[in-house]
Amino acid sequence: MADETEQQLREKIASQKASIANLPALSSIVRETGLSSPETKARAKLIKELSDNEEQLELLLESKRVAAVVCIQDELHPPQNSEDCPICLETIKH
Repeated sequence: MADETEQQLREKIASQKASIANLPALSSIVRETGLSSPETKARAKLIKELSDNEEQLELLLESKRVAAVVCIQDELHPPQNSEDCPICLETIKH
């Protein structure tokens, strides 16, 4: 599932980058239509969506990396004891 999500995000990011690259330069849009024009706002919205998707992909990749490191750490140094936290009710390994 995570690999599917990662692949979908990568494809979405690639298509968004291609569509932004095909737009005219921001300076020419501002010169022709003004800073608060619908074209400028549409371009800004596309860029925000792209950056949100890139951030989501980075978070997904980082969580996969952390999970792999934790797994390796547990293999190399297995926890000796574990107990339940009375506050959050999670199992704490030590």
